[in-house]
Order: sequence, then C-alpha cells, then structure tokens
Amino acid sequence: MSESWNLGQSGQFCLTLSAGRSPEEVLEIYGADRSRARWLSSADCFTEFEPTATNTVLRVGTLGDWSFCIEFENPIGFLNAVVRGLSVNSEMITISRTGNSLTIFRYIVNGRLVESFEPGNLSSSWGQSEHEFSREVHERSATANTVMASLHVIAEHVGHELTTEILHGPLLSVVIDNPERTVLAHPDPRLQMTAAPETRSTLGRYLGPLSR
Repeated sequence: MSESWNLGQSGQFCLTLSAGRSPEEVLEIYGADRSRARWLSSADCFTEFEPTATNTVLRVGTLGDWSFCIEFENPIGFLNAVVRGLSVNSEMITISRTGNSLTIFRYIVNGRLVESFEPGNLSSSWGQSEHEFSREVHERSATANTVMASLHVIAEHVGHELTTEILHGPLLSVVIDNPERTVLAHPDPRLQMTAAPETRSTLGRYLGPLSR
C-alpha cells in the first residue's frame, strides 16, 4: 500500500469495529489462533503472511475503547457468527465491500441488526437507529467517496479516526489458513432484527442481513 492509498480505494475489504473488546478477544471471536499473532506493520505483515486464495489475514488494533479488524482477501468479518460474537452485550459496526464493488454498512447491538444500507444509496436503507447512520453517510457522500464518508461518520461515533497511518502501522496480525473450515465449524444463523422485513422502506432493495 502506497502512502497515498486510502481504504476507499480498495476493491474488497471488511472492517469491523466493536466496543469494549480487546484485540485478543477479537481474534478469538474470528476463530484465529491468538498465539500466532504478532504486532506487525502493514509492509511486514504482508511479507510474513502472504495472501492466498485460501487464507485471510486479520489486522487488529484499537481506537479508544473500540477494537477494529481489517481484512482484504477472503474476508469473514461480515458473517453473522462473527458479527454476533463481536456485538454480544455491546455494539459493533461493520462496513464491507465485495469484489463486485457492493459496499454494505451494518450497525448491530447485542446480536440484533439495527441498521443496514448501501452507502450513497439512501433508498437502500433498512432499519433505523438513534444515530441515523444512513442519513449521515448519505449527506457526506455528496463530497467524499462513500467509504471515506462512512469512515468519517464512524469516527464521530467512536470518538477516534481510523487513519491510513494507523492501517499502515503496527497492528496485531495473524493469518487464518482456511477460513472456510473455520466458518463451517460454527453455526451461522441469521441475526435478530429490530423490525420485520416487511416494515422496511419500500424505496429500495433489502440488503441485510448478509450471509456467506
């Protein structure tokens, strides 16, 4: 990643942020072997753990009382089992982009999906929280790319900005060699929702919850 790079330029990624979790707890929820994790810069991490078609590299750090995890290849952080674990007795946010450039923002509280939408597409919104993430991101998307607009709104919520410098710097890093096997080892039932799907907005398509 060059110094001018930012997350909004990534074709595929998954970012999760969870309140009140340590980086080590986050790794366990993802199913990683925390004993293999090391604090590595981005350059050292992707030299040490080369991305392949059958692994996913987790990079975990903190933003105040929140922990975040970023993945770029074969991400699993958007899966309901991971999201549920990160949000138990807490709150969490996930923003992910797939290979076909579909970006999804979700806000989950204690295992319950509260808000889900495609940043920049206000009609795609499902659910609503007191934080009105969909509206906030939509307004900022007029002057910034949708991922960066989402990060600005997230920064206001958690009280700290996730900068390019943080993503380049030392983060607790580990590889899961076979994420498919890790995922299959745990049930992945749908998240509970704050309202029945039929009460969602009729302006756009229903985006949540997502499953692998």
